[in-house]
Amino acid sequence: MKRTILIILSFLISCGLNAQVLKLEDAVSLALANNYDIIVAKQSTELTKKGIHAGAVGLLPTVDANSAGSYNYSVTNQEFNLASIPPTKNQEASQNNQSAKVSAYYLLFNGGARLRSFDKLKASGELSEIQTKITIESALIEVVNRYYEVVRLSKQLDLIKSSMDLSKDRLVRVKTNYEFGNIGKIEMFNAQVDYNNDSSNYVNAKLTKRTAMNELNYLLGRKISTDFEVEDKIELPDLLKSDDYVVKAKANNTSIVLSNIQLNMVELDKKIYKSNFMPTLTTNLDYGYIGSASDVGVFNSSSSLGYTGALSLKWNLFDGMKKRKSLEQAKINIEVNNTKQQQTLLNIEKEVQNYHDALSMNIQLIQLENQNLEVALLNLRRSKELYENGTITNIQFRQAQLNLLQTQNKINNYKYVCKVYEYQLLRMTNELVK
Repeated sequence: MKRTILIILSFLISCGLNAQVLKLEDAVSLALANNYDIIVAKQSTELTKKGIHAGAVGLLPTVDANSAGSYNYSVTNQEFNLASIPPTKNQEASQNNQSAKVSAYYLLFNGGARLRSFDKLKASGELSEIQTKITIESALIEVVNRYYEVVRLSKQLDLIKSSMDLSKDRLVRVKTNYEFGNIGKIEMFNAQVDYNNDSSNYVNAKLTKRTAMNELNYLLGRKISTDFEVEDKIELPDLLKSDDYVVKAKANNTSIVLSNIQLNMVELDKKIYKSNFMPTLTTNLDYGYIGSASDVGVFNSSSSLGYTGALSLKWNLFDGMKKRKSLEQAKINIEVNNTKQQQTLLNIEKEVQNYHDALSMNIQLIQLENQNLEVALLNLRRSKELYENGTITNIQFRQAQLNLLQTQNKINNYKYVCKVYEYQLLRMTNELVK
């Protein structure tokens, strides 16, 4: 007996460990750490940041080291036209040259283009960070949707189970009455069919829930078959005025932050193109050694060691209008981005208004359906009493049962939709990812 109790307790503990309660905040933490889209986005941002440094835009000098060496050996035969000069036969000669040099080059001035380019490079890093944040927001919204989908399906499964249990009680009662000859076979068949339908719905609901759990596990970057339970309590938000959300979203939404960075980058392009009209001043400095030795010639060997410095000024006076056309394009690009920004602001206002309207409407629908729920519960309770004493038919009782289930599912679905829209509003106001 004790052993049996221990086995049962071990089983229950095992079930508890295998199906831990997963809270939404835990799911978000897991997604931030393990979701592959988020990981790739963070890695891409890190890659972009590695390319942001002063040397990438020429703000640092370049230094090169060069060396070379050569050797030449020859046997010379020469005959001269002048008889006074004796011929040269099998004259061996060798020559070698060596050089080593360190060169430094630096662009002193180019109209400020390097500084503007560095600002643009840093802005590209900010752009990558915002794009990563947008990816994180999208991933977390999907996690929230999947999480509350599991919550919805779990509640739906419980509702179907309750309805199936009610159908089972009815079937047992009908079979008992049939055995005593109180009812006909048709009524028993109807009760059996209703129970079978509820059982089939229950099996399908279990599969749907398991599929949703698999999808959530995938988003959390963990083993797909991981079992878990979710918190089934859904609290509705305290809804503010739509204007409050619109103002906050227009100031903080990641899309408008992204638009501001893009506009700043095209304005920097304009400044870079303007700098092309200015002269460039460069300098270079060499320090090196040159040496040679030869068996022929006036000098047997020679060498030099020293510095060489140079300063160069270049000013392009005409390049076929390319600089001017690039500047004109940059100005148009600024106008295009300003227009896009206005469109982004209007789109933000539209999305916030849509989410707010949908959330407000669904909260009202929940309130209405809660009133219907009270009526449906009373109706089922009364119908059960009337059915048991034979006052109403099984069809009428079944309809009362289905009405209750339909009302309960409506409330469950509306609550799910409310949570989805609530988190969409948080995303729009830039409060989803802190």
